[in-house]
Amino acid sequence: MASARFDYDVAVVGAGPAGSGTARSLAARGYRVALLERDPGPGRPVHCTGIVSDECFERYGLPASLVIGSVSSFVLRSPSGRPATIRRRSVQAHVLDRVGLDRWLADEAVRAGADLVTSTAVDDIRWTGDGVRLSLSAGSAPLTARAAVVATGFGTPLARKLDIGSSGELLSGCQAVVEQEGVDEIEVFTGDALGAGGFGWLVPWRAGLGLAGLLTRKHTMHRLNEHLARLRAAGRIGRIVERFRLRAVPIGLPDRTVADGIVAVGDVAGQVKPTSGGGIYYALLSAEIAAAALAEAIEAGDVTAAGLAPYEERWRAALGTEIRQGMRLRRLIEQLPESAIEQLHRLLGVPVLRRVLVSAAPSLDWHSSKLTRVLERLDRHRDAAPASLR
Repeated sequence: MASARFDYDVAVVGAGPAGSGTARSLAARGYRVALLERDPGPGRPVHCTGIVSDECFERYGLPASLVIGSVSSFVLRSPSGRPATIRRRSVQAHVLDRVGLDRWLADEAVRAGADLVTSTAVDDIRWTGDGVRLSLSAGSAPLTARAAVVATGFGTPLARKLDIGSSGELLSGCQAVVEQEGVDEIEVFTGDALGAGGFGWLVPWRAGLGLAGLLTRKHTMHRLNEHLARLRAAGRIGRIVERFRLRAVPIGLPDRTVADGIVAVGDVAGQVKPTSGGGIYYALLSAEIAAAALAEAIEAGDVTAAGLAPYEERWRAALGTEIRQGMRLRRLIEQLPESAIEQLHRLLGVPVLRRVLVSAAPSLDWHSSKLTRVLERLDRHRDAAPASLR
């Protein structure tokens, strides 16, 4: 527990899923935890669509009040716009109130005993030899702790200053709230107009509204505007109600996620699915691992990088293979010409191949190796397809 020499046992920077999850786990163990958020409250600005797997939803006991809609199928559109519905028998995922999720997780951390401090940015974290000193914005007095958790998301000045996390490879995503009627399934769009390996989406959201966005390597805002224009021209959406800001998504395994007195968790640590850019479940899993490793290090009296190394080892053991395979799959998809994507999509019109895809379809979270096998199996069946489908 914190000695009189430190304000807190652990200071957590960032009240997104990674930060709030870590703070909740540590506070529940009896540690004194500060959860620092630069914005007036958790949840804003919104960065992602808020889709989580049923596995994630159940594991973390998320409340039903957060669910906007549940998903058992989606429509995959080829580059030419051809639709194919992929349907499963049971619910696979949930579209959550993304702002509500962040606020609920932060409230859970507070209920466990953490102190939530909002409108407070952390400008720097310095190792003092046996703990850390956090420099706060707006003239606030520095804060001291045995250790700090950096869960700021990617690209913040603090993350760059500490040189922790991120492999250097990036995707970027952006979406808008749009007027839409008559869309009751998630639609996923593919094609060169979205960038190599990029994809777009139209997700049913609240009454009369949807979320339209994309994830790609570069020229994201230009491609988003074109995506929205195509949806409007097709009569799929009406006016744009709100735009969310551009979000950089680091992909690939970083060089390091620990330093003396510091661990990085969530997006800033590259704990993201390289194929979809999703990071909520990985962030919550890594938060569990971080909390356990920090508790061990504090009790052992060693919060140096060496003392925190078990965190690095454990989260890589849990997620490293999935992230590496996801990177291989992303590079494979980025190399496919649009004609090949169109051809593979046409194969979904063959009943036996559709069954192959649906039966082999992976979960929303653990998918890279299965998706690779699906692509390989579809490719092997290509010559067996009727000529009219090629």
